[in-house]
Amino acid sequence: MNADAISRKVLFVDDEPMMLEGIRRQLRGRFAVTTAVGGEAGLAVLREQGPFAVVVSDYRMLGMDGVEFLRHVRELSPEVVRVMLTGQAELDVAVNALHEGCIFRFLSKPCSRETLTAVLDDCLEQHRLAVSEKLLRRELDAANQELRKLNQNLENLVARRTATIENLYLLVSELNGLDSLEEVVHSIVLRTADTLRSRRAALLLPDASGEYLCMRAAVGIDAVIRGQVRMPIGAPLAGRVYQKGECVVVNDAAGLSALAPACEPVELLSAPLALTPLLTPEGPVGVLGVAHPIEAQGYDSESLAALHAVAKAAGIALLNQVRRQERDDARDATILALAKLAEHRDPETGAHLERVQCYCRLLCEALAAEEKYASVVTRGFIENIVRSSPLHDIGKVGIPDYILLKPGKLTDEEFEIMKTHSRIGGDTIRALVEQGRRQSFLDMGMEIAYYHHEKWDGSGYPFGLTGEAIPLPARILALADVYDALTSRRVYKASVPHARAREIIIEGSGTHFDPDVVAAFKRQAGEFERLSMALAEPESGRPAVVRVAG
Repeated sequence: MNADAISRKVLFVDDEPMMLEGIRRQLRGRFAVTTAVGGEAGLAVLREQGPFAVVVSDYRMLGMDGVEFLRHVRELSPEVVRVMLTGQAELDVAVNALHEGCIFRFLSKPCSRETLTAVLDDCLEQHRLAVSEKLLRRELDAANQELRKLNQNLENLVARRTATIENLYLLVSELNGLDSLEEVVHSIVLRTADTLRSRRAALLLPDASGEYLCMRAAVGIDAVIRGQVRMPIGAPLAGRVYQKGECVVVNDAAGLSALAPACEPVELLSAPLALTPLLTPEGPVGVLGVAHPIEAQGYDSESLAALHAVAKAAGIALLNQVRRQERDDARDATILALAKLAEHRDPETGAHLERVQCYCRLLCEALAAEEKYASVVTRGFIENIVRSSPLHDIGKVGIPDYILLKPGKLTDEEFEIMKTHSRIGGDTIRALVEQGRRQSFLDMGMEIAYYHHEKWDGSGYPFGLTGEAIPLPARILALADVYDALTSRRVYKASVPHARAREIIIEGSGTHFDPDVVAAFKRQAGEFERLSMALAEPESGRPAVVRVAG
């Protein structure tokens, strides 16, 4: 009941019915008067017909005096204004009740109609103020609660946006430091799942034919299913997102059922989900999708803004990776072609460069597992030595055919000429470096060309360097080159079996070869033997093809 409905209700309690009847006649029409005979009856009326604005009680009543009654009233309805009627003898009682807050006013008996009316008007105003204050307090409490909710929502929004910014920063930082497409795609899906707080995330890229999307990386999707996904470009959902360059958001199963064809896996298409194209200035490069948010019921505008931000960074990273791969492939093909200018003059060593590359990788992988070399033989180091190792004999282009292709043993004079290929090769690459074409693989290629015939004990050429004065890439290449020379057929010699080649290399530890590199060779000897057989030149002279991990 509101304040207006109770603003005139007054309850009079006394144990004299005649007095109560007189009060009712005097005040009717001005107040909504209810009477009760005695305290017990007054409490019953208060419970059944309340609330009342004012309760007026006589002090002297049978069974329950006025003070006790009004104390019960205060407990039942604290906002009721309480008034006590008392005689002169009970004045001290009324004063005490007033001081302890049991009553608002007291009136001496007998009381005139005018005095009673004036007091009741004051009491009604007091009640109105009390009720208004209570309503205002409720409204204030409600407003404060709404404000707290708003502040909490704002704090959650700020925290969410801060987390999104942090994840985007981490994603961009990670992508800038990654060297392979596999690392890039895995970083993208992991950061996407974290940023969108989703149980599932997937990255789909077009296959070589450009007709299908394949799932290159995912979170929360089984690897077997991931490998089987082939979605036609242009078909719903992911294929259409890729082709049209439009984002798709579905937050309920009903909306999904009309869009999801049977050819797409339910693991990707379970709602709620969001799919966005990875757009670049050169067109779309893939589709990024998330599903099953951990906390929310669906993906809202904030989620989509975060997904678009991730997609933008991911698209640029993938495009750069594709460009880098194309550039690296072209560069490696050019390096190999240049290196084979010398190699092709000797048809019996057609697979020499490829084998040496594989042997260098094996040695590097073993060294990288050692604490001494872990910070030196990094992934970049390995890729550079594999890339630059074909340049080790590029200086042979300057060696005359009668020496290079001689089937028998070289004379001392001829051998001195043959030894110049190290300086020729190193000087050739140095000229490129000094012209400003500084690349880490060129620096390493120059070291390899110059120093791959140096020996640990200083007896090598062309500079007679010893120990660790010989650059590590050249020490690695030296062992790989000798092993291949021993186990390969040449016009001037037969091949040596792996077991004998192993003995020769171990015997050369500390004299010809770096002991650490020999130790790495011993750990990888089985792989060396396998590769030497797999990559051996067949009778046709064309090199065998083998897939090498790493």
